[in-house]
Amino acid sequence: MIEIRNLRKRFGTIEVLKGIDLAIHRSEVLCVIGPSGSGKSTLLRSIAFLEAYDEGSVTFEDRLIGYREENGRRRRAGEREINADRSGFGMVFQHFHLWPHMSVMENVTEALRVVKALGRAEAEQIGREMLDKVGIAAHAAKYPEQLSGGQKQRVAIARALAMKPRVMLFDEPTSALDPELVGEVLAVMKQLAQEGMTMMVVTHEMGFAAHVADTVVFMDQGRIVEKGDPGATFADPKSNRLKQFLNTWRERSI
Repeated sequence: MIEIRNLRKRFGTIEVLKGIDLAIHRSEVLCVIGPSGSGKSTLLRSIAFLEAYDEGSVTFEDRLIGYREENGRRRRAGEREINADRSGFGMVFQHFHLWPHMSVMENVTEALRVVKALGRAEAEQIGREMLDKVGIAAHAAKYPEQLSGGQKQRVAIARALAMKPRVMLFDEPTSALDPELVGEVLAVMKQLAQEGMTMMVVTHEMGFAAHVADTVVFMDQGRIVEKGDPGATFADPKSNRLKQFLNTWRERSI
C-alpha cells in the first residue's frame, strides 16, 4: 500500500533520514520505535509530505507522493496535487491540534464541510458516528478546554476518521498524556487495528507495539536498524543497539 525507497531528509547540514526502505501492506499495523531524535516522526511526516523529503520516493497505492516526474526529471507537485495526495491519510499528532473556539462536533466536522463541501446535517451525522466510535459522543457540545487530554486525543482521532482515510498515521499519540489516560486512547487504536485499518504508529508504548503491531521497526540515527515480527523483535533482538534500547526501557519500567 505504501512503498518507501531510499528516503533521505536533511535539515541544513544534518541528515535526519539516511536511506529508508520500507513497505506497509494493507491492513497492517506497523509500529516504529526508537530513541528520541532517531528520525521516527520525520519519517511519518515525510510519508504524508508534511515534510518534503530530499531524495528517494514515497508511493501510496502506486502514486508518487509530493512530486511529479516530467521528462525524466522530478518537480515538486502543486499544492492542490499535494493535498490530493494527502487525502488518503489520517494524521493524529502528539498535541491534538484542536481549535479551542470550536465545539467537539465542530472540530470533527469542519474539514468535512470545508474540504468535502458537505452540508451541516450530513457532516454532523458522520461526526456523531465517529465520536460514538471513539466513545465520546456525549461530549459533542463541549469545548476542548472542558475535556481531559485523553478525550482531546480521541476527538483528534474522530476528526481524522471522519475524512475516511485509507491509512492512519499516529505520531506518538499518547506521549503528552498523563499515564492514567493513555489506556483509553490505546483502546481506540486497538479497535481500529482489529477492524483492519492500515496504521503506522510512532510510539514509546512498547506494550502496544508488542501486542497490537504486525511489524515493529526500530530506528536509530536516521536508519532502520531492525525490522520484524514483534514477538521475535522483543524476545530476541539481533542488534546490540536494540538490545541496549530494550534493556533501558525495561529498567525504567521497573
